[in-house]
Amino acid sequence: MLRVVAIVAVLAGIAVAQPATEGAKLFEEGRELAKQNKYAEALTKFEQSYALDNGVGTELNLADCHEHLGHFAAAWRMFDDAAQRSADTPAKQKFARERADAIVGKLATAVVNLPEPDAPGLSITIAGRAVKATATITERVDPGQIVVHVATPAHTLFDSTKSAAAGATVIFDVPTPAVAFPETAHHDDETPHEVRRRSRVYLAYGIGGAGVLAFGTSVYMGFQARSDSQSAKKCVGTPDGYCSPNGRQQATDAVALADLGTIVGTVGIVALAAGVVIYVTAPKDLVVAPMASNQTAGVAISGRF
Repeated sequence: MLRVVAIVAVLAGIAVAQPATEGAKLFEEGRELAKQNKYAEALTKFEQSYALDNGVGTELNLADCHEHLGHFAAAWRMFDDAAQRSADTPAKQKFARERADAIVGKLATAVVNLPEPDAPGLSITIAGRAVKATATITERVDPGQIVVHVATPAHTLFDSTKSAAAGATVIFDVPTPAVAFPETAHHDDETPHEVRRRSRVYLAYGIGGAGVLAFGTSVYMGFQARSDSQSAKKCVGTPDGYCSPNGRQQATDAVALADLGTIVGTVGIVALAAGVVIYVTAPKDLVVAPMASNQTAGVAISGRF
């Protein structure tokens, strides 16, 4: 009870210098509510007063309300800030520093390691509070579940929750964007490119392949016809030029096979040429290629418009 009375007396002494303004009126209303242990209502009044006049006295009263409400991290930050701002007032500085030091044991500590703190658009929140991005961030937080959220405008890079008791330290190691999103990692040899429409490409492959097969068949038929023709010339005829029926039939078949081979070869050449033409003239579809680097993230679009 004596400690509470002493605190009220000190804070009351700080309030004497408050000017007679709207901020001062709100400040006095906050003091009256604090005396009645209505710290939530008093906090609102002090916040309104602080928005109009951010004096050290108002900040100390705000910190006191936060401490009574169990907001130890917020109270510590305000007492610590008030101590730094009161360098020209030793008594006030001593009071603020002692109050800050008394709260330290009730806090946990979160350490966040950022591999790329200079990445454009990077935002970090620790226990719901936005903090400045540096390679190593050390933040005093209230005990319990501590959430660390790291993001760029395009992606959430890191979102993790760890539990910490009073006096404990928890460490969060944020991965690089390339590790968090390997599918969007940038490589120097990766550039957006046009891709021919698949249906036309498959058609070109099919017709061209059939052409190659037909041409190959015609070559085989040509060799076979030549072989049969050579065999037919060896038939033994009579002095008047007579040749056996088998020999004449073999010669006729050789000629027919050669003609058929010529036709098949011609069809094959035409099909192969058609396949090439279809492939070359196939329209190109748009390609959306994911891109990411240490500084940017997005998509590259290429094609014919």
